[in-house]
Amino acid sequence: MSSRVSAALLALLLAVSVTAPAAAAPVLSTPGPLQQTTETPTPAPVTENTTFYVQLQPNGDARWTITDTYALEDENDTEAFEQLAQQFVDGNAGTEWEAAFREANDAATTATGREMNVTSVNRDYVVDDRRGILILEFTWTNFATVDGDRLAVGDAFNTTDGTWLNSLTDDQTLVIAAPAGYGVQSSPPTMGVRNGELRFEGPRTFEPGFLEVAYTGNQGPTTSTTTEDPNPGGALGNTPLWAGALLVLVVGIVVAVGYMNREPGDPSAPVSAASPSDGDDGGDPEVKPESNGNGTDAAEAVSDIDVELLSDEERVERLIEQNGGRMKQARIVKETGWSNAKVSQLLSAMDEDDRIDKLRIGRENLISFPDEDVTEIDE
Repeated sequence: MSSRVSAALLALLLAVSVTAPAAAAPVLSTPGPLQQTTETPTPAPVTENTTFYVQLQPNGDARWTITDTYALEDENDTEAFEQLAQQFVDGNAGTEWEAAFREANDAATTATGREMNVTSVNRDYVVDDRRGILILEFTWTNFATVDGDRLAVGDAFNTTDGTWLNSLTDDQTLVIAAPAGYGVQSSPPTMGVRNGELRFEGPRTFEPGFLEVAYTGNQGPTTSTTTEDPNPGGALGNTPLWAGALLVLVVGIVVAVGYMNREPGDPSAPVSAASPSDGDDGGDPEVKPESNGNGTDAAEAVSDIDVELLSDEERVERLIEQNGGRMKQARIVKETGWSNAKVSQLLSAMDEDDRIDKLRIGRENLISFPDEDVTEIDE
């Protein structure tokens, strides 16, 4: 790509966020289409921030989620945003980001010689708590290079004369997230890693080659190279294993024999729930709460699960289950503390895998399990 095209791309990336409010938030559209839909033009809401969330995949693809958040101060702002958001979802407005990243993709393909494409484009929006959020998702194929269990990110940011992303404005954030099971092997200096994510907040600049990150996947169990006997228990195999099994068998036989030989009326004999023992008043036997074996009720055991040990998908599923099988997307954002970009991307992936269903209800998305009846929706 020529220097002229690269410069134009950079200008577009920056202009999307820094254009003055008087320009009617060009990330959505010019004021023209909005004025055509209403008799009295309503000023477009102003962008508060933009997040670029890059979720890497083990095959080298990257799922990008771009969220533009707008402040909705009153009903006029909300009405204007919803009109623009619907045009955005229909692909009739707010096409600047998609066009910019398609150009970046072409530039990176030329610079690296590696075939890349922008695919699986999805548009959505959410209105919640006096904020409107436009969500653009797409897959950038071959964004990272793959060498066994190693992923390398960096050259996809290059052009033939530099980089197509050389800065972030003060309201822009870039987040690069590792695939599940991968750890950061190397990253830009002074950058910390939190929950597998590298976070770059504007304002800042990037020199060509700065955004280079290497990840390493799970190594799996190590293969032993010792020459010890792999079956130290000899012909009987692992001695502790079969000895334990034999002990369990013996105890079982003793208990069974004792049960069959018990004397009638033996107070130690088990009492059937259907046949009250002597002296029973004939009432229902006492039913004790189910225990997990440690004296703790099963319900309490479930609540004691360490959520830090769960995957992101499992955390979402657990939240939905705790909320009766369905909940609003905005509440998932609030409960997890994750960004709108991360939650949107995660829910889209879970929807594609048939782990959840997404249903548009008015201004919000309702998230439920696939077999959940959502005919009656709680407000």
